[in-house]
Amino acid sequence: RINHLYSYRLGPWDRDTSVRCFECLAKSNGLSTEDGVAEAVHNALGIGIPHHIQSFFARLRDFAAIQERDRVTLKDVDTVYRTELLGPSGQISLAHYDSRLQDALTEESYAIAVRILAEAAIQDVLTPEARSSLELECGVIVKDARERIAEVLDVLEHDGYLVASDDGYRFPFRLLKEWWAVRFRDHYTPLREHGNSNDSKEAAQ
Repeated sequence: RINHLYSYRLGPWDRDTSVRCFECLAKSNGLSTEDGVAEAVHNALGIGIPHHIQSFFARLRDFAAIQERDRVTLKDVDTVYRTELLGPSGQISLAHYDSRLQDALTEESYAIAVRILAEAAIQDVLTPEARSSLELECGVIVKDARERIAEVLDVLEHDGYLVASDDGYRFPFRLLKEWWAVRFRDHYTPLREHGNSNDSKEAAQ
């Protein structure tokens, strides 16, 4: 019966809220933590997304239980991050970010998004120079390369994959960044190395 609804976008938690949430979860589950564990969890993720804060806690709790401990250490945070969140059991949650892009974009735009995300993940940032190289490369295939890349970047920024910075676009979500980097690191050529020979010479200079 309600005809007038307005969307309200909920952003990620700030660092303090993320830390307090983790500490409350630990207390309510009877789990003690080494000093700095809650902060280390936030640092590892890079951003306070509620679902991932809770998921990280659940994996740490289970890890401690397997070790027959009721205490979580800083070393546990690093181990669980590498072996669980970035490991096989963490793939389903992260794969959602990829499938969501495939559903939202056309095949051509999705291919561009993958190139952009791989560049930002492996090179730490999509620089204006790298963006120009991508425009030149895509311009050979599509006429509206510049506009299409701009549209893809708008989607990636709006949906939280990337944020604009002084030197280009970066991942705010460290876990997602490292997941993309692992997927492409061994078979990816940086955008600055693409383009014609003149562009390559200028880049080298």
